[in-house]
Amino acid sequence: MALPNVCAPDSNVDDFALTPAERALFCALAQRGVRFLLVGLGAAVLQGAPLATQDIDIWLERPDDPRLPLAALDAGGFWISGFGVQPPAFGGPGLERLDVVLTAHGLDTFDAEYISAFETDVEGVSLHILPLARVIASKRATGRPKDRAALPALEAALLARGAADEEK
Repeated sequence: MALPNVCAPDSNVDDFALTPAERALFCALAQRGVRFLLVGLGAAVLQGAPLATQDIDIWLERPDDPRLPLAALDAGGFWISGFGVQPPAFGGPGLERLDVVLTAHGLDTFDAEYISAFETDVEGVSLHILPLARVIASKRATGRPKDRAALPALEAALLARGAADEEK
């Protein structure tokens, strides 16, 4: 099921295009009971923000969860637990776009954000998505130039989304 694009109501967000490996990983994580959230611009795009991103940011409840390597194997990939300055990461064909988020600037604890997240179906996979207002809070708190540059489009999408919700 595609989400409506609030900035272009005649189009749907049906071109998000998860790779088969990403779909398999997200399913494996869910089947193994590993809680995660999609955050960042990927979460915003799924909510109709008219932006592009090159990666999919995934915030794991516990990056030391022993089920992570098993889920990665289920998806034909592998899990790097991180060492030194190397952050944890998923690897393997089709998993290159995934970025593991270790610090979620401007957000509450994982548990608090998970409770307020919404669940949606993307290409047959049920995903927990950080709400657009919380994506904006995180981008503001991070304050990197690329995050500040995205804020006007994110805020416009949030306003459009609110107007669309009021019409219902």
